[in-house]
Amino acid sequence: MLRITKAQLDGMILHDERGFIDFVARHIQEESPELVLGLPFDSLRDMVAAGLDRARGHGLRTPENLTAFVSIMFEIAPNFDEHPAIARVLGDSSIPIDERMDALFTKLPPSAWEQAERSYDPAAWYSESRNLHLS
Repeated sequence: MLRITKAQLDGMILHDERGFIDFVARHIQEESPELVLGLPFDSLRDMVAAGLDRARGHGLRTPENLTAFVSIMFEIAPNFDEHPAIARVLGDSSIPIDERMDALFTKLPPSAWEQAERSYDPAAWYSESRNLHLS
């Protein structure tokens, strides 16, 4: 029987960057359609690519964590990770990197999320390197 480890499966999923961007974009459309209503798919893809760049800048690497990070960008704010408490958790080396996204929900009070939402900065959707994913 062939056995594929989670790491191998993650590698296969992430190997095709365009496909992964499309997957995350479709996930956003399905899970939060009201947030992207009327947004052309190409624009959504660009936003997702910028979000993935931003997530990877925090060291996130698994498909689940990358997708969760980008989803939060749409739900809360594209610059949610700039909130001091959120940034501390994302950069906390005492928390294993693969557990940091979950830690955001267990270690932060609702007020941190509310403050992050109020600090919404649309410029955070733009990433200089995003076009590397789309060419």
